Amino acid sequence: MHSIMYAPEAEAQLVALYFHIAAAPSPEIAANYTDDLVQQCESLKTFPMRGAQRDDIRPGLRVFGF
Repeated sequence: MHSIMYAPEAEAQLVALYFHIAAAPSPEIAANYTDDLVQQCESLKTFPMRGAQRDDIRPGLRVFGF
């Protein structure tokens, strides 16, 4: 099984996204949304080649819609 590494910038953006959503709709909606986002990222452990490879941004980076 593969491992998932989050860039420090990605972790900071995830926290900022949570607080942005929590301030408007609700903390529960923010938690559900960010948890779903992390689950999508973690699914790359099983299917690591999913998404488009974007080595032009960062070596090994893959992106997919959410």
